[in-house]
Amino acid sequence: MAQRFTIGINLGQEEQARLRSRSIVAASPAPIDRPGLFACASHGVEAIRLLDAGLIVGAVYCRDRMKRITVLPPQECDKILQTNGRRLIERYWGDWVAVIRAQDAAFLLRSPFGALPCLYRSNAGATIVASDIDTLAWASDMANSVDYGGVAFQLYAGDMRSAETCITGVHEVRGGEVAVFSGKSATHETLWSPWMVPQSSRRATAADLNEQILRELAISCVAAKTSRTSNPLVMLSGGLDSSILAACLAARGREFACLNLVAPAAAGDERNYARAVASFAARELTERNMPDQALGLESLPASRLPRPVARGFEQRLFQDAQTVAAELGCDAIVDGGGGDNVFCSLQSASPAADCLLGGHSLTAFWRTCQEIGEMAHASVWHVAWKALSRAAHRSRPYRWSTSSSLLPPAAVQTARNRKLHPWLADNEERLPGRAGQIALLVAAQSFIEDGPAGTKDKVVSPLVSQPLIEHCLSIPSWHWFENGCNRAVARRAFDRNLPHEVVWRRGKGMPDSFVVRMFEANRSYIRDNLLDGLLANEGVICSSSVLRILDDPAPFQGQEFGRIVRLMDAEKWAREIRDLSSPPPTWPSRGGYPNAHTGLASPAQDPDSR
Repeated sequence: MAQRFTIGINLGQEEQARLRSRSIVAASPAPIDRPGLFACASHGVEAIRLLDAGLIVGAVYCRDRMKRITVLPPQECDKILQTNGRRLIERYWGDWVAVIRAQDAAFLLRSPFGALPCLYRSNAGATIVASDIDTLAWASDMANSVDYGGVAFQLYAGDMRSAETCITGVHEVRGGEVAVFSGKSATHETLWSPWMVPQSSRRATAADLNEQILRELAISCVAAKTSRTSNPLVMLSGGLDSSILAACLAARGREFACLNLVAPAAAGDERNYARAVASFAARELTERNMPDQALGLESLPASRLPRPVARGFEQRLFQDAQTVAAELGCDAIVDGGGGDNVFCSLQSASPAADCLLGGHSLTAFWRTCQEIGEMAHASVWHVAWKALSRAAHRSRPYRWSTSSSLLPPAAVQTARNRKLHPWLADNEERLPGRAGQIALLVAAQSFIEDGPAGTKDKVVSPLVSQPLIEHCLSIPSWHWFENGCNRAVARRAFDRNLPHEVVWRRGKGMPDSFVVRMFEANRSYIRDNLLDGLLANEGVICSSSVLRILDDPAPFQGQEFGRIVRLMDAEKWAREIRDLSSPPPTWPSRGGYPNAHTGLASPAQDPDSR
């Protein structure tokens, strides 16, 4: 089911009465309704009461048993309330949002890497919290409007998210954070950060133990996050991460089907790898060629996210996957999204610098340089020199890759004025490889915490799970390289569960050629809509530079075509926000299973959720 909720904090009596009366017909009965705190959720959404002082909405898993829980004993609720929710972060994980009302403040928490969004807007000390922008507009009775400064930042920062969204006045509580509402102010504090996870002191002799724990955690996390599905459809690209996902499901004897989608003119045919994995797991593989119509941009569904981060290529991919899922009677779609970030898919000399700074032998340092050089097609001397340089400048903060391409100077300056992600600023350990590993997790956090929307509304990405991430963080960055490959610990962990040629493959097909064809098929559509669009009128994009690329018949240089398509995605998003700017009169309907749009079957109930 789509997880939808709304929370009112410090509302006046009239405001709370209005929200109460609207929720009676729109949602399930309000589980919390007391002075200063109100909460309701859509029918079927799980909510755990924290006595009379708080509420947890969404999926909560216990760390000890790796099982979903639906109730907490009074003594545990007391401990959570006494710590203002910190105990929730320490003892549980999942896709949840919690609110706690204390005597002089309210605390709004979100689970690290939780897929349930947490958005809010405040006015004179009164705050409305919701799971998505449409519910937020409905609950606050305030229309959504585009913050074009936020759009400029998002186009500049790429896969990093700010606490400010691209909707005017709407903020987000990121995973592992608590927003404290006291008086008329709100402050954000970090309760969980990757830097808080200690690195293991185990040497390479304990590599087998690291692999065993990784395999067991991956299997348990996938089992927990898919426990309410009876026959999921695995998006099996043939890459390492989706293959590990299939292996995790097979290890528990789960029923599932596999799908390999071949995009028009995609570089590299991955079907042989996908076939090998499906055969190894003894599961059915469906192969589909995406039709040429998939190249069109006009008919893409609205994403309704708080930022323009949905990509046309992915929307098309999952739209086709939903059709296949309906045909096969599957009740969910699962993918390996974010797995490369979790499993430390670095291509950098920085892990070798960590090896040197950690006081390890020159033999270990040289071996790491050799592995990285083989992976990057660079000489071992070049890698060693880079590693020595980064070790010498280890006090420098991590430099996030940004792009000012096709943005005017004023928009770039606006974007640069926003704060970077707090995980990037903190590096007391002064380990450049570990900083790079954590930067990958910033991108993974963005990927999972954007929440489901559009054609990804029924998609689960279970590899981005807190217990698995914490174990991977405990493994030193330089341990992740072997046989000229990164993600080596994960590869070794599943070496017996997957075909050898899949586990240790080095390359992977990329969708660049598909994006080129998408650009060419929509060149006139993009020209008409982008150059006279909202982003151009608001000074977010440089129209003359965009026009130069669109009207240039010469072969493409670099990634300009991909950047243009990304700008068009942002333009479509801004128009969707504008065209649906009025708050909906009733609780917005996105529906659950079964769904007229997806045709997916009804999910099974989890027998372990009691």
